[in-house]
Amino acid sequence: MFSKDRCPVSYDPTLLYERIFLSLQQNPTLSLEELSGGLHVSRRTIQNIVIAETGKKFRDLRDEFLLARFKNALAAEPAATIKELSSEIGYRCPRAFARAIHRACGISPQQLRYILAGGLVASRT
Repeated sequence: MFSKDRCPVSYDPTLLYERIFLSLQQNPTLSLEELSGGLHVSRRTIQNIVIAETGKKFRDLRDEFLLARFKNALAAEPAATIKELSSEIGYRCPRAFARAIHRACGISPQQLRYILAGGLVASRT
């Protein structure tokens, strides 16, 4: 049994958020259920911690990590196909990846690639 001053790590909101953050940074494809199982806390606890720390829903935070990972992968390998990029990010199915990107920003991965490429060109001139 834990004493009052020795709370388990999983129930310290700041430490739990750090673990959530690192988990999503490493793998933005994690579902809420997978993450809760890996961290041994309920899905509701994760949702509450994310909202308390960021003011965002878990899905929105995960989408931010996904977009950041896509942008970094695209910058590292601009000639890579969407299928190659989705695989590198951790998606087994390019269609699932395309749906996730569309959900996160409202456009397809190809459209996002075009916009990002335009931004890179514009920033160089």
